[in-house]
Amino acid sequence: MNDQVIIVGGGPAGSAAASLLARSGKKVLLLEKEIFPRFHIGESLLPFSHRVLARIGAWDKVKNAGFMIKPGAEFVLSNGRSLRRFWFGDSLAEPYDKTFQVERSKFDALLLDHAKESGASVLTGAAARGFRVGPDGVEVEYELAGENGRARGQWLIDATGREPFVGKLLHLPRTDLGIPKKMAVYAHFRNVRRNPGRAAGNITVVRLPHGWFWLIPLDEEKTSVGMVRPISAFQNGKGGPSELFEETVRESRELRMRLEKAEAMGPYRTTADYTYRLECLAGSRWLATGDAAGFLDPVFSSGVTVALEGGVLAAETVLGQPKGSTGLSPGQRREFTRRIHGLARRFADMIHMFYDDRAFEVFMTPRPPLAMKDAIIHLLAGSTDLHPSLWLRVKLFYLLCGMQRRWRLAPALDYGP
Repeated sequence: MNDQVIIVGGGPAGSAAASLLARSGKKVLLLEKEIFPRFHIGESLLPFSHRVLARIGAWDKVKNAGFMIKPGAEFVLSNGRSLRRFWFGDSLAEPYDKTFQVERSKFDALLLDHAKESGASVLTGAAARGFRVGPDGVEVEYELAGENGRARGQWLIDATGREPFVGKLLHLPRTDLGIPKKMAVYAHFRNVRRNPGRAAGNITVVRLPHGWFWLIPLDEEKTSVGMVRPISAFQNGKGGPSELFEETVRESRELRMRLEKAEAMGPYRTTADYTYRLECLAGSRWLATGDAAGFLDPVFSSGVTVALEGGVLAAETVLGQPKGSTGLSPGQRREFTRRIHGLARRFADMIHMFYDDRAFEVFMTPRPPLAMKDAIIHLLAGSTDLHPSLWLRVKLFYLLCGMQRRWRLAPALDYGP
């Protein structure tokens, strides 16, 4: 086998891994089953993804691509009675004081093109079908334009997304992290009412009694709007997903105000069964990263940040192996799995908080202690490597959330009409 690294999947995780490996002198073949640009959901970046984009050499391209500037995030009740805005610049200096809202078709194509320019070989329309691990490498079977092909290398990185290539073939166990199954319905709209002034580029999360909406401004005209509800809401509803979407808008004062003149620019799309993670993320010759390792409820826009950091971590793991390596040891496999799980754990804790009504009251308190506000902004900005002093503030925040369940420290939220 040659010293090639084979990457399956050309989203942010795969492109980040390919760029770093190629720029480090590795021979890289990336197989992507779709033809880019292609539609994808998950359009809001977090500020701490900037350091990963800089690491792979793509930051200047993203910064100059004309994406909508995102200075913060806001959370509002569906009746409009309570609103909390968090500005990244209140606690973070440049370049983390703002980030971007990105149309994923353009953003993902930019990263994939960057991987090519970095030296990776990229085959689009190439669907991986199977793989075999041998004593000195790995072989991947794929289909391209109706023809079967084989690629050989030393390492395989699975970045195939929510239908994980390796995970499905090996029937790897998964867990839902204790977060109930949900479904999302979404589309791009025009004529959505925007926030005025400085808040025009914010992501808006509208909290429902049981679920939430996102509103993400992508450019002067286009806004991504989506609804996330428990699976049971769709099973018990009288109509289909689009009818439940429109009914929920009619029942919410905040959503009616924002969407009263909105027009869908394309069909409604759905995604079901949100949160999961694979329990094993590495073998002797393979690594799983990005959504192929796990997927988190998107309420805090963590997907692209976790994917980018996970792709770089997979590339660093390969780069750390000596020439002629016989494969990852059991200890190295456990360490990689532990670190990928750790990237997602900070966001998983926030997701549990969001869906806990009492804990969410602490998050929405109108006058939080300064120490707690700094902790929340760092978490919302995607910081996964907190200074010990900030980590103590995060612990304080979660402690207050726990106390709220027994004693009401923060005012109650009113979801009434």
